Amino acid sequence: MRKSFLVLMILLVVSVSIFAKVTITAAVWSWDLEKYKKIAAEFTKLYPDIEVQFVVNEPDVNGFLTAQVSAKKPLPDVIVQSWEALPYPVSQGWIYPVDEFLKNDPDIKYVPKALKEAFMYNNKTYALPERLHFQGIYLNLDLLKKLNLTKPPYEWSVDMFKTYLRRSTTREYSGINHLWDFDNVMAAVLNKNTTFWSFNPSKWEFDLVNGGWLPAIKLQKELKSIPGLVSDDLKNDELRNKGQMDDYQKKFGKDADAFRESKVLMGLHGTWDWSWIRTLPWNFDFYPLPLDPKIGLRFPVHVNYAFMTSTTKYPKEAFLFLKFLTYDPRGVVARLRIDNANGVENGWNIDWFIPATMHPDVIKYFDTLKIPDGVKWLLKKLDKAVRVDMWKTVPGWDQATWDVIFPISEKVRKGEVQPEVVAAETQEKANKIIKEAWAEFSKKLAEVEKKFPEIRKQVEGK
Repeated sequence: MRKSFLVLMILLVVSVSIFAKVTITAAVWSWDLEKYKKIAAEFTKLYPDIEVQFVVNEPDVNGFLTAQVSAKKPLPDVIVQSWEALPYPVSQGWIYPVDEFLKNDPDIKYVPKALKEAFMYNNKTYALPERLHFQGIYLNLDLLKKLNLTKPPYEWSVDMFKTYLRRSTTREYSGINHLWDFDNVMAAVLNKNTTFWSFNPSKWEFDLVNGGWLPAIKLQKELKSIPGLVSDDLKNDELRNKGQMDDYQKKFGKDADAFRESKVLMGLHGTWDWSWIRTLPWNFDFYPLPLDPKIGLRFPVHVNYAFMTSTTKYPKEAFLFLKFLTYDPRGVVARLRIDNANGVENGWNIDWFIPATMHPDVIKYFDTLKIPDGVKWLLKKLDKAVRVDMWKTVPGWDQATWDVIFPISEKVRKGEVQPEVVAAETQEKANKIIKEAWAEFSKKLAEVEKKFPEIRKQVEGK
């Protein structure tokens, strides 16, 4: 009898351990909490033995992680959608590299190389792309028709772009609303080796001399030199403050919003502007920035990322949720459906996002959304995207750009200095900062890599 009782108890313990739920935690932004609860509900339909609970990462991701560690509180298993500087949590040893889970995963092949390797240090993957934003041109199709211009192809050249801008610049209309930051982002388009502000990610240094910076500045200057082509260049706050009319008001009206009032052919914006772009009272499409035919299609993309923490007790389960959020086609489509359920306004989807995978199931569903055709076209060309949000991954980026390159760029834009004259000296100063920051980060990274096995042994109780 005693023996039978012991056998029964052992079977009971084993059955509980097999069927017990694993609970993982995920940190989300407060405004996204309800949406991610719905995503988690879809996840548990596929993985009923994994429960997802949420905490809010206030005031920001890195600040939240720091506060948790300082208070000696456990870190969440998964950090959802961050756009902050990744080197900080990496250097603190808070992130679990996920390469062991990516190996032999059939779905990862649909994530373009540039995105898959975007968050790697020392050949280790510390985060995965979750949500993308394209930066480009919103083209006014109604005004295009009114001006008797045909719709250009998505792979339009710089020369074609200039032609459309010139032909749409009249006494009544302007070609584009603004060219702020145009030179910086075009540096990623007009050179096959450089990205934003002419940074070469392969060499991990700025190349203002031979990269895309100089041709981008030349193009920007050419466009701004044409009277009336850039509508916002006609604004003059000094005159307005004196109660006088500036050229913008004289051309478009005293209280005019020329872009909204369909008096400007193009708007230089990103998909992150969708909340107000979708309210525009005219038909539009989204276009990539124009290309150099000698280089081919390269379009700027911003990448928000997610990761799992080094202290998770359930790495396999945490990764399943991380994958569900990032490149699992079932998870991506489920999330798109959740956004799609929020409805349509003015003929457009109110909510949607650009996924980081080119999986056929994802593309098929993405094509059904009521969003600009150009965005759908670009997802099919995602392997041609070039990351421009390098501040998320490059140590020392802010200091190098804002303290060194930005002040020079402002002088160049004002015509105070010639870019060719200052390029070499400026890149040398900026690269010195990048080199020193990378050296410091590398030391911390080496310690992190050394301690990671110890952290896992403690967590796993081995």
